[in-house]
Amino acid sequence: MAFTQATAPTGLRTSEILSADNSIPERHIVIATLRNAAPRLGLSASVISTLDAMLSCLAPKRNHHTVFASNSTLTFRRNGISDRTIRRHAATLQEIGLLVRRDSPNRKRFTKHNSHAGQALRFGFDLSPLFDRLHEIASMAAEVMKEREQIDYLRAKIRAAANASLIEKPNDAMALNVFRVLRRKLSLEDCEKILSALPIKEVDAESPDDQTSSLATTLTASDGQNVRHHHKSNKEHIDKENISQKKQTTPVPSDAPITIPELLSACPEAAEFSLRRMETVHDVVAHARTLAPMIGISPQSYEAAHERLGALRAAATVWAIMQFHDKIKAVGAYFRSITTGSKSADFSPERLIRRLASAQKYAV
Repeated sequence: MAFTQATAPTGLRTSEILSADNSIPERHIVIATLRNAAPRLGLSASVISTLDAMLSCLAPKRNHHTVFASNSTLTFRRNGISDRTIRRHAATLQEIGLLVRRDSPNRKRFTKHNSHAGQALRFGFDLSPLFDRLHEIASMAAEVMKEREQIDYLRAKIRAAANASLIEKPNDAMALNVFRVLRRKLSLEDCEKILSALPIKEVDAESPDDQTSSLATTLTASDGQNVRHHHKSNKEHIDKENISQKKQTTPVPSDAPITIPELLSACPEAAEFSLRRMETVHDVVAHARTLAPMIGISPQSYEAAHERLGALRAAATVWAIMQFHDKIKAVGAYFRSITTGSKSADFSPERLIRRLASAQKYAV
């Protein structure tokens, strides 16, 4: 391994947003995002576990992303895997572009400070590339999760079509073989190929109420009302009638539709993580699905909010939380509470966005 010198000002923050002395992002969020994006990156679970051990060696308050821990320390934190495996995993991470190995002449990992010049030499595993690419990795993770959802949907559709074929022909060899094939792990292309080969391809399916393709570039307050679950008794209908009468007699301006420029100005933190310009409602929703796992919101919690609030209002909520999530102890629990939990009855994404917009104006 060639000698590489790493010199940097001692007080320099590698990134204001992604530095460890901020809570963006926490270690478990980084690892969860990597695990979701693993198929795109070509990472195995074992390599990710080694990277997790490296992240655990980073100081909570620091001005760099270099791991100085020895192989023996990393071996201990990886429950006794061999030193050779640590080196192999580090090489894999370097090939993928998530790590830069900076070796000292004696291969030891350490830092040397020059207080007079205000600089430092750091030798070790530099994880700056991982943090620099985190927004890209989060996009990969969102794509993988979307593909998994499509595969699960097609598998269910294939199973229903095969079952319908067996009802017509109880000894249909093709349908029986399909059930055996479904026991294996299938790609999206495999599912589409199997479905096209079945004699019965069309299965009754309902269209979701929250169609984003026909919406303009506004986040309407009524999007979520059309897709709410109805789990309560008749008392809910009485309450809704009373609430509806109050809204008619006392209009609330803060619940008016939100424009995309307003969302961008209210939530600059979320906008900074975007890889593209936010021009349509689809862009806003897709970006929210990318941000959610980064700040600790599980796919299950997001889908529940999506069904209760609607696609656009749920996305706006994620954007808003991204703006102040460093002040929240448990982001996932807070998101569930305001979207589907105990505080959801009085929660309004529109009011939250407008409060953040006002705060941004005063900040400037």
